[in-house]
Amino acid sequence: MDITTEPCDKGVYVIRRVGRQQWAEGDGTWQAHGVRLELMDGAAPIATCTLEVAGTVAAEERGADAAQAIEPWVPALRHLRTAAASRDRLQRARSLHTRIADLHADRYQISSYERETLYAMASGHEVTAEQAANPPRWADVFEGDQDLAIVTAMIKRLTVQAAQEAQRGYALAPDPAAHPIHPAWELPRLAHSFPAESLTAWVARGLLAGWAAVREDRDRLITWAVQDGELTSTEVQRITSVSRSTIARLLPGSGD
Repeated sequence: MDITTEPCDKGVYVIRRVGRQQWAEGDGTWQAHGVRLELMDGAAPIATCTLEVAGTVAAEERGADAAQAIEPWVPALRHLRTAAASRDRLQRARSLHTRIADLHADRYQISSYERETLYAMASGHEVTAEQAANPPRWADVFEGDQDLAIVTAMIKRLTVQAAQEAQRGYALAPDPAAHPIHPAWELPRLAHSFPAESLTAWVARGLLAGWAAVREDRDRLITWAVQDGELTSTEVQRITSVSRSTIARLLPGSGD
């Protein structure tokens, strides 16, 4: 992974800045000589790390070591970042769904600004498909059916996207015991006054979400393997190490 001093257009790299650094402490700040690393994906920051180190050469070496240590996490971080963005959009979509549904129940519509927001969040296919499947009633006056159908389709897509990206992040993550994340790594702050969020805590939440999504897929896959693939419960247990009691719960009466 490249270490630079200026942003790049694409690729994953680290911007390293050596010199006087600043840290937040309580309601104030303190400064010392050190190195600041910005882990970047193109122009987008993934995480930052600021370390107190005396001396320019020592700070450069310490920064290089920290960049090398975080590199095994890069593939997972990219997917976890995409999953987090999908979850943020999903939350906004669910809020919009609640508003549309409440207005729909009283035969009211969302504002033109809210509809523009809805169309901007939805894919082109979702808009055209749901408009075709839900033609407006009342002589093109009422569009609530379309709005509700579009946001419902969008929620379904974003739910799948968030789960898939979390699974990919989980699959690509290195062993945390073998590759610990330095506690100085944190998510980029929206503003200096905002509290920092630990990268380790953020990754832990993302990996747990990925693990939970994999568990859901596991149950569906075991059911499919036995019912359609005609594998026996004994063979499924041998391949997966899933307990016989769990398999029996998923497939009552499957037996061998």
